[in-house]
Amino acid sequence: MLPVKAVRLLIGETLATIVPLDQASALNRVALVMAPFTPSEDLALGDLTLATFDGSTAKTVALGAQQVGIDPTTGEQRITVPDVVGGWRWETTGTTNLPQTIYGFVLYDSTGPGPLIASETLPSPVTLTEVGQEIIVGKVQIAISLEPFL
Repeated sequence: MLPVKAVRLLIGETLATIVPLDQASALNRVALVMAPFTPSEDLALGDLTLATFDGSTAKTVALGAQQVGIDPTTGEQRITVPDVVGGWRWETTGTTNLPQTIYGFVLYDSTGPGPLIASETLPSPVTLTEVGQEIIVGKVQIAISLEPFL
């Protein structure tokens, strides 16, 4: 059965306000991934290799409510994770572990080993080779599809 729009919209509104997405206590992080991966519902944080270059430290999601809206082009409901000060930007600050190729980024709950919440690949991998290079991933959003995957 396909839920009516009002029911579907409750999914995003509810998810944005409960653990693990609720940002009342700054538990979530966004990190870069340095090995190829394919986003899937079954992906786990332990399946990924997080970036290790100087400056690649995971960023803590800002406190506050996530924004929830509908993409008018796709019909997907999107939960937008609050930006950190300076945005979702990482810069190489030293030469440790360079060169390094970044394939995407993940949102995870940092408690304990931390469950993976969402993942996304970059449009194309980015190879960092020297100090002062940056990666900016733009908005961190979770998309809830109009229809389930078949």
